[in-house]
Formats: sequence, C-alpha cells, structure tokens
Amino acid sequence: MMDQIPWGAIGALTPNGLLMVTIWLILAGKLVPKATLDRETTRGDQWRDTAAKKQEIIQVQAETIRDQAVISETVAKVMSAVQEANKAGDGS
Repeated sequence: MMDQIPWGAIGALTPNGLLMVTIWLILAGKLVPKATLDRETTRGDQWRDTAAKKQEIIQVQAETIRDQAVISETVAKVMSAVQEANKAGDGS
C-alpha cells in the first residue's frame, strides 16, 4: 500500500504532504469514519444472526419432513394391510 502513494508529488512529510496522504486514503476508501465502520460492522452482525436463524429453521423443517415421511410410510403400510385383509375376507 505504501508503494502506491505518489511520494514525489506529495513531497516530504510536511503538513501539506500529510494532508494529501490523508485525502488520498479517504478517496481510495482506505480511511473511513468510525461511524461508518460501526454501521457496517452492525450490518454484518445482523446478517450473521439472520443466517443463523435461517439455518435453525431449515434444520427444524428437515426434521419435520423426515418425521412426516416415516408417518406416511406407516400409514401406507397400514392401508395396504387393511386392503389385503379386506381382499382375503371377501374371498372366503
């Protein structure tokens, strides 16, 4: 990063040179106000919390789907057994 600073144009580290370095850092996006940093950090935390909640919801839904699949298989087996029993009863 330091090699990107145009030292020849800035001159020695005079007050004007330091001002030019500061302005260059601000324009390059390397130097941001603390309020901006805090706001962006808060946004990142909110996104992380939202992603964690979504993962929990997805986990609960996956467990529910597995449970429903087991129940539907059980119901299908019971219904098949009832139909077989009816067929066997009708044939006698």
